Amino acid sequence: MKIHNLTPDQVSQIYQEYMINDFPASELKPLSIILQAMEADIYDCLAISEGQKLLGYAFFKRRGKDYLLDYFATVKELRNNGIGSDILHLLSEYYTHADSVIGEVEDPDFAANEADRALQTRRMNFYLRNGFRLTGVKVVLFGVPFLIIETGPNTGHTPDEIRALYRMHYQTMLPPELYQKHVRIKEADEC
Repeated sequence: MKIHNLTPDQVSQIYQEYMINDFPASELKPLSIILQAMEADIYDCLAISEGQKLLGYAFFKRRGKDYLLDYFATVKELRNNGIGSDILHLLSEYYTHADSVIGEVEDPDFAANEADRALQTRRMNFYLRNGFRLTGVKVVLFGVPFLIIETGPNTGHTPDEIRALYRMHYQTMLPPELYQKHVRIKEADEC
């Protein structure tokens, strides 16, 4: 299993072939924002492969040594057999230099129905089994409620530190008007 950086053309291909099917439309940023972030050198787009076979992909927003896991998926036909856990382990080794690695998982408390709640809980538990922890911070991003999770060598940031990291990542990726309209970081008394 090997990690390699994707080119903008490869990102466009993965976006069209995989991401539009792997993520709900409400959670998928426009490809143009991803490509602009890559061009600004604040976004890592990684493929995980074995030989020529794509196993999965992970996209990270980056500022210095602080990372936001923006998208992660294994190829659909390879799911539910441990590949995702193996990839997360490989990524944790790849980012040992990080000061912070945070991510988002859908908040199951806001699921539309029991089937969605079960799926969202399963996704959350996948991350928790693989070295992430809940931070106690909740956000609403483009109308989707998320819980913020953290992993890496320097876990244990306070909720206020997590909020500041999250704010920093999105303020450097989104234009101010989009940030103001679509990013809501809940304060402790709102959680």
